[in-house]
Amino acid sequence: MKNHPRRARSQWREAAPDYFLDCFDHPKRNDRYTILFGGELRGRNDNGATWINYLACSANPTSPVGFSQWGEFTDSDARNYRYASSRQRIRWLDLPEHVRAHIVARATSE
Repeated sequence: MKNHPRRARSQWREAAPDYFLDCFDHPKRNDRYTILFGGELRGRNDNGATWINYLACSANPTSPVGFSQWGEFTDSDARNYRYASSRQRIRWLDLPEHVRAHIVARATSE
């Protein structure tokens, strides 16, 4: 059986692209938002574990002093990340519009 990352419930993903899995906010950090991706934006590492791409970005990711960087979790790391108390899950639609546009642009640019 393949280990697929779970999507957040539909109330968190309303109006989000199909490849969107989940989104978290860390209001006191420069890399404020962490967005987890699935679908074609995931794969397997050398150990056979599923890896999940994520994009960490600041509140103004397109600013010259903004932050926007790709990373990856194994499926188990993503599961642990989701339940850590230092961040809160937010809805796709709760992201500022310019941040949502940046995320879509980064996810579809390659």
